[in-house]
Amino acid sequence: MVGNGDAAAAARTFDITQPPAGYFDDPSATWRLLRQEDPLHRNRDGSILLTRYNDVRTIWRDLSGTVDKYEIFRSRFGDGPLTEYHGTNMLFSDPPRHDRLRALLNPFFMPKTLERLRAAIETRVDELLDELAKRGTVDFVPDYALRLPTDVISMLIELPREDGPMLHELSEAVVNPLNANYPRERMPEGHDATVAFMDYLRPHLERLRGQSEIDAGGGVLAALAAAERQGKEISENEILHSCMLMFIGGHGTTMNMLGASLHFLLANPDQMGDLKANPDIIDGAIEELIRFVSPTQLQGRRTTKEVEIESGKLPAGTEIVLCPASANRDETIFAEPDRLDLRRAPNPHIAFGAGVHFCIGRPLVKMELKATLTRMLARFDRIERAGEARWRPLMRFRALETLPVSFV
Repeated sequence: MVGNGDAAAAARTFDITQPPAGYFDDPSATWRLLRQEDPLHRNRDGSILLTRYNDVRTIWRDLSGTVDKYEIFRSRFGDGPLTEYHGTNMLFSDPPRHDRLRALLNPFFMPKTLERLRAAIETRVDELLDELAKRGTVDFVPDYALRLPTDVISMLIELPREDGPMLHELSEAVVNPLNANYPRERMPEGHDATVAFMDYLRPHLERLRGQSEIDAGGGVLAALAAAERQGKEISENEILHSCMLMFIGGHGTTMNMLGASLHFLLANPDQMGDLKANPDIIDGAIEELIRFVSPTQLQGRRTTKEVEIESGKLPAGTEIVLCPASANRDETIFAEPDRLDLRRAPNPHIAFGAGVHFCIGRPLVKMELKATLTRMLARFDRIERAGEARWRPLMRFRALETLPVSFV
């Protein structure tokens, strides 16, 4: 048994760029150790890692905090398109830029707008389930979890569905450098992919600009082109970056949630059986799966003034790494937090953030999860593993590489 002194030492030596063996298969033990022994963990770069629920939530809701990381990205990625994209898009912007860009995108994630997508999403789910039924055994990650959200977000932006796989590959090269353990020698791939993504989008934007009238309700790109024509404050780079952000975030989070949700349901057959027998619990089940998976594991903030949290005080100018994945397993908030309980209530998880940066795409993620799980469990008598699942070695995201599954 590890003594308290040994546990404290292990917590202090945790390195976010070189996690311990077995971390990616199940990081919960590491989070628990940090919550208990070192809740204000200092990383090698001087930033502070927060793992307790109340600490993370306090910082997330603190309006004085900033998300701007341009100079940090510049030092990590080097000058170039990758830095410009991550350093200026809505996700890493503070007001007023954040609010200006978010206001243009918000209408596409309102309930009325998403409701118009529901039938198309359910049709596409049924088509993909037809393919799974014909093949019997598949790798669920590339054969379903990737395909559904790339098709849906392409529809929302109004891009050709057949370009989805190519755009996914570019997305991976653009977003993976955000992981703390990403190798520096691969940063040029991110710069090249950013250029390629923008070059792909630009002709679509030019086509819209050439139209005598632009239907602002036709898709995200059309709405942004219409805003530009109306004289609203938005640059060409902001249009292209916003569409990139919508595609990258709009399919990546959902892909990871779909894969991990099925993985954990297979690992908890009693829970999957309960959901199959009682589909009316689906909404609460989705919230629990989101809590349990926490697809975005780490986020960042910087204090602009001294902030007091339960675990101590943080001086102004402190770079903070928030771990919502750990916060969502905090035993002081959630009973038996490492147990998947599809009937958990209440469930105040913070997987999608809090405050002004609360995830804009959360309703779309839930809609795709709901359509998938309800229709999949109703259709197939048996869903079984057909091989070993493998997690991707990413610090920022919880993502499966492969999940072999048979459907009968």
